[in-house]
Amino acid sequence: MNKPPVLFCILLLLRVAPSMQISTPEDPHYWAGVVEFSSTRLEGEPIETSTANRLAQYLSIINSPEADVTDVLAFPEGTLNRVATASFVPNPQDNIVPCNNLEYEPVVRDISCAARNRKKYVLINLTEKARCPEKFDERPCSADGLYHFNTNVAFDREGVVVSRYRKYNLFGEAGINTTVYPEIVSFDTDFGVRFGHFICFDLMFNEPALELVRLNVTDFIFPTMWFSELPFLTASQIQQGWAFSNNVNLLAAGASFPGVGSTGTGIYSGRRGAITTVMNHEPQTKLYVAQVPKMTSPNAAINKIPQPKGTPAQMAKLYLKRDQIDKYATKDLPMTSNTLLEETVCYESHCCNFTLNYNVRPNLENTKYYRYKLAAYDAGRTFDGFADGQITTCAIFACSSTNYNDCSRRFEATEAYEEAVTFNSITIQAKFAANDETFVLPNNVDTSIVPIDVSETEYSVVPSVGDSTPHNVVTYKLNTAHSDLYTFAIWARKFERYPVSGANPTGLFSALVLIVCGAVLGLAKNLWQL
Repeated sequence: MNKPPVLFCILLLLRVAPSMQISTPEDPHYWAGVVEFSSTRLEGEPIETSTANRLAQYLSIINSPEADVTDVLAFPEGTLNRVATASFVPNPQDNIVPCNNLEYEPVVRDISCAARNRKKYVLINLTEKARCPEKFDERPCSADGLYHFNTNVAFDREGVVVSRYRKYNLFGEAGINTTVYPEIVSFDTDFGVRFGHFICFDLMFNEPALELVRLNVTDFIFPTMWFSELPFLTASQIQQGWAFSNNVNLLAAGASFPGVGSTGTGIYSGRRGAITTVMNHEPQTKLYVAQVPKMTSPNAAINKIPQPKGTPAQMAKLYLKRDQIDKYATKDLPMTSNTLLEETVCYESHCCNFTLNYNVRPNLENTKYYRYKLAAYDAGRTFDGFADGQITTCAIFACSSTNYNDCSRRFEATEAYEEAVTFNSITIQAKFAANDETFVLPNNVDTSIVPIDVSETEYSVVPSVGDSTPHNVVTYKLNTAHSDLYTFAIWARKFERYPVSGANPTGLFSALVLIVCGAVLGLAKNLWQL
């Protein structure tokens, strides 16, 4: 039987309506989607073919029913194209719609068309090419007369390029240039939210990320190909901590290559923690959608969307680097049952006060289990040779044996172990410098490589009295019993000694540096060549 015309129109409107979802400035929320994305390039496959295949996957996600309700979509770093398929990108000041404009490569043209057709804000990360030299850049050009940048491109609902950011703090990216100075960029939306954006390793630096926070930007888009590291820098762990400390919304889209340590996607709502977050042990391509409370509506309802957590054995497939914790001042957590412990650990003048209530299981002879160290540190480290940084921390972290070399190393997937220590409560307190050159955040991760929900913790920052220079007393508490902790810490970056990661004017990393990087990261192949 044919449907009556009126009924047919109603059904058609019901089908089309979700794709036309548009939040307004008056709404207390907006809808966001972040993509975890995995791809592989077949041996011998032309780079043009693999780029076209990735682009087709991007377009499929934008056009998917799951994306219907979203106002804004974010894609990861480094998963779309490479130098060989780099594209020019319009200057946002020119209000250009690249759709069907042959001056731009399909990775720009087709995303512009999709954003316009679907009426969505879309942010992608790509390899951009630009003519060299640009204004105010006196550095030498490469022989082909082009720059190549690791670039975020944001499109509005009409496909207009409304924002462009070129990554400043590079992490071993062969052939990629930087701008002379960090770009501080943001864009406004028709639903009343201004988004700042930056890329991956930028999170570890003062500029551009924290400068945007100081400019009162409250919502951020963060494409990343993060290489996770214990005990403090696994992807979701640092994403939640950064968003919490700044009390901002963070939309993080992660590349998914767990075998080399890259995964981590989530949507975080400031002091309210993760709305949804995922750390994968298998490569995954998936869109995660959530309703995000606007920071102008602090009492707006929040609907958290828990994701399945991998078991410790499953998560052993996720490669994790290890921080240079061997220089830390540490004390062993006594393995005595039903213990209330008060302890102070100092690294030179930086002292950490710990108060712990914990239980230890009896009869642990001939059993594998995690032991714990109480730690303090206030000195430098290297980020795999690509930058140096000053770290200040007070931490509890796990060790898989009594050998210090096994601290922040996990048991293998085939190793059976017991959860021997249950922390009923933890309090860590210490003084940290109170200035724009010090960034302090709460930091924790469990054995599934995801952070504890913020509702189970307390974090406070109170000005210290009587110090010759401004300091804050920072207190971090665990209030819910946990027997699955890898890390519980207050962690800070100090920027004054190492202000920038070091610009790369030509983008020509030596083969030696790449080989060393590969060895350090444990990479079987350079992901930027996939």
